[in-house]
Amino acid sequence: MQDINLYNIQLSDIELFLNVAKYGSFTKAGEKMFMTQSWVSKRISQIERELDLRLFLRNKREVLLTPAGRILEQRLTSVTNDILDAIQAAHVAQTGASGYLRIGYLEWGSVVFLDLIRRFIALNPQFSVEIFRRQFAELRADISIGRMDIIFTISYDCDQFSSSEYCTMNVERVPVLAYMNKDHPLAGRASVTMEDLRPEPMLMVDQKSSPGYGTFVRNLFIKHKIRPVIAQYAHDGGEHIGSILIDKGVLLASANFLGDSWDKEIARVPVEGEYVYITAVWRRQNSNLVLMRFLKEIAENLENSEE
Repeated sequence: MQDINLYNIQLSDIELFLNVAKYGSFTKAGEKMFMTQSWVSKRISQIERELDLRLFLRNKREVLLTPAGRILEQRLTSVTNDILDAIQAAHVAQTGASGYLRIGYLEWGSVVFLDLIRRFIALNPQFSVEIFRRQFAELRADISIGRMDIIFTISYDCDQFSSSEYCTMNVERVPVLAYMNKDHPLAGRASVTMEDLRPEPMLMVDQKSSPGYGTFVRNLFIKHKIRPVIAQYAHDGGEHIGSILIDKGVLLASANFLGDSWDKEIARVPVEGEYVYITAVWRRQNSNLVLMRFLKEIAENLENSEE
């Protein structure tokens, strides 16, 4: 084995390697880190040469970890988390904060809890609070490895969290809407039923990206004895915006999806009697005292809203 010169390996290289391993794609890893596919491929090859390791098997469809790459991924994920924790602890020390809280929330979701966080920060200036916007899969990964103390996601994506390891709390009920082109025949309706959607081509999120969403929507159709026509699958709802704009199909999603974006081009029609929840998720073994205080604030806020 050749001598390894770690001066030629940067922290960004570790992050790049982990992103390629995570997404199984040079292109997706590049998008995540704002790099071109060709640059990612070239840099990974350079890293492999520096380490004298073959980390990935490449083919036209995907990039797969070798046994050596898998070992490195497992070890470096832990090391990277330790580095992030160390940097965070240093920031806490520098600012004089007595604790910190890391919050993740769902991409494309409105931050329904933003006022709660503002109030929490105002009442507890001694704490450092950071908030991060993520996709479904990223939220699940972040909470599972402890990168986040608490995440806010959609209730249908919580079935994968074991009740023996995780706690959940429904924070807010939101209606399910049918998102469609503004010129769609149903766009002017005050509401629609699932029966109204029976003949409509549907836009779906693939099972790998959000298993909970797929199960939720399928159960809706099963409940109403509908065999849906699937127009297209995508990794997340945001990828369907173009399809909605060309009137390719209808997307079912929570009322928090998109917020006020595309409000002139995309109609939002409530589906009668169908709701989901914004749900908070945290690990049972997380003993962060700031998290405990934040959870108490959430519980009190829910009690007050019910009065």
